[in-house]
Amino acid sequence: MIGKIKRLKPPKERPLLSPAEIKYRAESRERRISRWYRIYLATAIAVVALTVIFIAVGLCESNIAKGSPTLENIASALLSGELMELSGKLPPYNKDEIKDDYNGDFDTTDKIPSPPQNPDTPESTTPPDTPTINDPSSIYDFDYSRIPDGETAIIPMDLSLSSQGADYIYNSTGYSPDTKSLLAANFAPSNSPSYIASTNAPLVLIIHTHGTEGYSENGAISYLDNGGEIARSEDTSKNVVAVGAVMAETLNKNGISTLHCTVMHDRIQYKDSYSRAEETIKQYLAKYPSIKLVIDLHRDAVIKSTGELVRPVTVVNSKPTAQLMCVVGSDWGGESCPSWQNNLALALKLREALNKKYGNLCRPAYLRSSTYNQELSPFSLLLEVGACGNSLEEAKNAAKLAAEELIPLVKMM
Repeated sequence: MIGKIKRLKPPKERPLLSPAEIKYRAESRERRISRWYRIYLATAIAVVALTVIFIAVGLCESNIAKGSPTLENIASALLSGELMELSGKLPPYNKDEIKDDYNGDFDTTDKIPSPPQNPDTPESTTPPDTPTINDPSSIYDFDYSRIPDGETAIIPMDLSLSSQGADYIYNSTGYSPDTKSLLAANFAPSNSPSYIASTNAPLVLIIHTHGTEGYSENGAISYLDNGGEIARSEDTSKNVVAVGAVMAETLNKNGISTLHCTVMHDRIQYKDSYSRAEETIKQYLAKYPSIKLVIDLHRDAVIKSTGELVRPVTVVNSKPTAQLMCVVGSDWGGESCPSWQNNLALALKLREALNKKYGNLCRPAYLRSSTYNQELSPFSLLLEVGACGNSLEEAKNAAKLAAEELIPLVKMM
């Protein structure tokens, strides 16, 4: 049986294009080419612009030492991401990990001192006289050629960002606090000035969760990175405990009865230092319920991606002085911290007072999601006095000034 034969359809005739259509298609092709050329040109310009920005950032960074406020502010803003090791050495602790086998070097009762009968300490901890600086801008001069081979630079910088305003903060939480309102708010005082003047009951407790945090040598412009921890010391005359002693002495001399716990809670083991500090704070508050403010005094570690240490510094009364920063905990991470907004208000007020009087002494407050034991007392601050690039003398100078500005604030509580 012969099937049907499937014949192919004849090809369609392609009509000839008219001259107008030929012209239209040519113009369309030219427009497409022109459009792709513009896209290519825009991409090339963007690449060049980004390259220029990165070069400018590098120039700003290397010229910070020359004291240019414009370059300094630009660099501080552009490099803020790189420098956000701000208090980064403060690992949040987990209460579920608290161990009961801690064999510390202090007894929870015997090491809690009684309030001082005489606020004047027998041996002054006031920072010694340091060389004066006639030109404040010269503090940021830096000569890289003086760095010894194999060592890493310690770069002086202004991290105050005072031009951003008194209510500016670093914020790593999901909250958006009204910092202007907190700055303007008044505390609800629980102690009258007459009570403060007539009683010796302690109002302030200074502790050190990381008491072994130390500083660079006075006048150091570089350090030798040998793989060890930077600026650690168990000598309480050289670490943050010595800085806390200056702050306690200043407060006591000005009528604010202050206790200073010299226990280095990280000396035995760094890991659970916040848990051990928590127990210490609870012991003090149980014995002295009059305490209104707990200051956990640290020093910061600001390290650039190149390994260079940053020395946050300014000049006050012709003396180099470390810049400070308040770290404020919150309940964003899930732990209870009912007074975090009061603590943030205190940090904002302290920064405003310091920078109004000394220009750029205090860095922006840093709001964090962990509590850092700040839920335990009515008011609490984690105070970073300088960084590992600062000297001990610079930190002591800063601690004295911060204590002086805390006096009226404590009287308001």
